[in-house]
Order: sequence, then C-alpha cells, then structure tokens
Amino acid sequence: MIKKSSRKDCIERIGGDSLIVGFNLQTQSWATESDLLNSSPDVFANNFPVFDGELITDEISLSEAANDFGHIHRNASRVILKPATYQDIINMIQFANQHNVAVAVKGQGYSTYGETQSQSGVVIDMVSLADVSDVSNQHVVTQAGARWIDLLSKTVPHNLRLPIAPDFVNLSVGSTVAVGGLGAQSHKHGCVANNISHLKVITGDGRLRTCSAHQNSMLFHSMKGGLGQLGIIVEASFELSPTPGQVRIYQLVYDDLAHYLDDNQRLLDQGIFDGIQGGAESDSTGNWRYVMQLAKYFEPGLPPVDAELLDGLNFVLGEEVIQDLTYFAFLNRLTPFTEQLKVAEHWTLPHPWCPLLLPASKAQVLIQDALASTPPNDVTGPVLISMHQRDAFSSLFFSVPEEEKFVYFSLIRTVTSPTPERVEKLTQTTSNIYTGSRASGGFQYPVGTIPINTRNWKKYYHKKWFLLKLLKNWFDPNNLPGPMRGILKR
Repeated sequence: MIKKSSRKDCIERIGGDSLIVGFNLQTQSWATESDLLNSSPDVFANNFPVFDGELITDEISLSEAANDFGHIHRNASRVILKPATYQDIINMIQFANQHNVAVAVKGQGYSTYGETQSQSGVVIDMVSLADVSDVSNQHVVTQAGARWIDLLSKTVPHNLRLPIAPDFVNLSVGSTVAVGGLGAQSHKHGCVANNISHLKVITGDGRLRTCSAHQNSMLFHSMKGGLGQLGIIVEASFELSPTPGQVRIYQLVYDDLAHYLDDNQRLLDQGIFDGIQGGAESDSTGNWRYVMQLAKYFEPGLPPVDAELLDGLNFVLGEEVIQDLTYFAFLNRLTPFTEQLKVAEHWTLPHPWCPLLLPASKAQVLIQDALASTPPNDVTGPVLISMHQRDAFSSLFFSVPEEEKFVYFSLIRTVTSPTPERVEKLTQTTSNIYTGSRASGGFQYPVGTIPINTRNWKKYYHKKWFLLKLLKNWFDPNNLPGPMRGILKR
C-alpha cells in the first residue's frame, strides 16, 4: 500500500505529477503520483511518511547534488529532502532504516571527495534549516544549515563574538562541527567544535536528542569532529563574549621554513596574539617563501605596540605589512580572495586537497619534501602552515599527533588543466604525501581528497576504534548516515 486516499486525492487536485508520494519496494525507488496510478498498490511501502518540506527528484537538482566542491566524484542520489522541520529528518531516518536506504547530509556542498553524496540513496539538504535565534549576552542558538557568515551577522552587531570561527565563513555550521573546524584562533581554542555548549542531534536510529557536557555527554563529545558517524547535527549553541573594537593584522615574510616554524612555536608558547596562521607561497622567482599572519585584538585609542610584539622574530625586515581591520572584516577576510577565484573560474575546477596534521618535530622535513615535489603552479590556493597545542584539541574523535605540538599543513590544490589523468595524478600524489605523514605519526584533517578505506580509518581512530563501533551500535545500528566516507561498511 501507499498513502491513504485522502493524500492521493489531494495530490490529484494539485496535479503534481513530480510530487513524491511513496516508495517502490521492488525497485527501491521513490514514487510519484503517476507511478501510483500505474502500478499495483502492493509494491509500495505502506508507511511512507508525510513531509512538511520538499522531496525533490528532478534531474537538474539531482545532478547538482551529485557534485561537490572537490569536483572529483559524482554519485547521484535518487531523491533530495529539503526539510522544513526536525520531524522531517526524523521521518526520513526512520523510513530509511526500515527500507535500507543510504542517507547523506549536505550543507553548502564544500566537501571535496564525495562525502555529501549518496549513491542511489537520499541526500538531506540542510540549507532549509538555517535559522539563527536566541542571541543573548551569553549564548547563541543556530540551526545546522546556517552559514557562519549568517551567524556572525547576528552576533557581531550586538558586539558579541564566538571564541573561534572558521577562516571560510560560507561553510555551514553543522558540517564544520562534524569535521572539527580550524581557524585563526585554533592555537588557543582548538577546533570550532570544542567550543559548543549544546547540540541537538538526530541519531542514526531516528531519535532527536539534546546533548551537552552534562546531558548525553558521550554523544555530545562524539559528535564534535565525529564526521557525522552517529547522526545528524540539527542545532548548536555557542557561548559568546564581547567583541574587540579592532584587530591589527601583521603579515610577516620568511625566506626560511626553519625560522618560520621556530617563530610559530615561540608565538604559540607566548600566547600574546589572538590569531596565528600562515603558510607558503611562490615568490617572483618561482621558489617557495613563507608568510606568517598574526592578529591582535585591541580597543580604539589603545593600539598595540608593534615593536614589542614583534621583538626577536626572524622575519625579513622591510617586507612586513601591518593594517587595522574591524572585527567583522577580520572574520570575513577571505571573501575577496574567494571572489577572485570565482571570477577566474577556479571555483568549479577539481580540488585534490591534502590537509595534514604533522608532529612538530618532523614537520619541517615532511613539509620540505612535500613542497619540493609540488611545483607552485600546481597550487592556485594557499599552502597552509600553522602550529598548534595538542591539549587545546579535546574532541573525542578528532585525531591529532601524539606530540605536545603539531603542525597543520594543507596543500590547497586546484587542477587548472582538469583532464581525468591530471586529476588522478594529483589525487595519487596527495595519497602518497599522506602515507608518508602517517609513517611519521601524522594524521589527515578529514576535509581533503585522501582515498582511504576501512583499514586506514581503523588506524586513524586507533585506540578509539572499538569505542566508535560500540557507539555506532548504540546510536546508529544500521550504519545509516555518511555512507560515502567508508568508515564502516553497511
């Protein structure tokens, strides 16, 4: 059976041949009114739920959902759910569990290796749940589909800030929390996910659960940087504090990686800057140089003393650039750069990214080897290099090297001549660099195009692998969300 006659009669009055009204058990496909009228009712699921949102099956929408920012893999789902309520997601998860339908979750579509796709399953498009509400002096509540720029646009006018925001503020909140999230303030505050006070999660068994450090605490810690393996984040709360009046930005140039890393470690230990990051870029001769970007918050009329802050650092004198920005402009600083990439049509090209977390003691050699085999024209985006304290990263399943300090090193590649052979070559190069880093105690930051299987994921989680499997049995016994990562087989 399918929907009861009142539902069918309503559809006939609307005349919507493309409206999804059921699920064909024989073909494992979503059924429209035309399918209902031309097939035996016995082939349809008799428990098909009612959705307040939209179920979409047109070819254009499915084709768009089969792509992502990586532009490397294409896996077409059979339907897209744009939920209007949390209950829509609950209904879909429960139905998918009953009928073995794969489910993927999509935010703004910035995954790079097909993680937000679902081969022949359903994609839940979270952008329809993007409300930011309850901004107070102490916290803000946001739905998972909201972008960070939407969240910041609500908090900053009230002179309130998050402890940390990702560098690229057009990501969705939910997807950032699922992977961990890094930003300029990570040297002090760790992952974006570390700084959440509450979450609402629809677990893989189709239940809505509120969690925090004091309520459903194991689920709470598992969802932060947990790659969505136990469920779907639908809402997050963050504590807020007053914004700074202004931000002074220091851009320092280094001609030597050793000096760059030594200064990065020194600044990390001192803790006087509010933002520390940087990386490598090609100079006019085609060689690599290194650029440190520091941020210092201050109030108007009380500017920082530059000479004191920069004293003893080994950057190239005379090439430093110092400027003051509003706090919001600092948070939104990447937008002009991303707009340039879009104009140059690099945004729609393949992006075989290689983001790694390297032990500090071995980072210099590993980075030098990687850059030696990477012509600068292979990288149209930045090469990120920044050092962090291990104890700042407390998310349960966010794996970092065992040393006290580690270095985030990320090759942000764009394939400007996107032949299949070229994409395959750079993807393989990414895999080789990753393999070398693992042999030295490094980990991937799981937002790149690193092809790994269940055996590799087991090494990634290491001692926490059996805990992950146990939690999967509790919260997601059918291994429903996130099928494309291949962490556990369905």
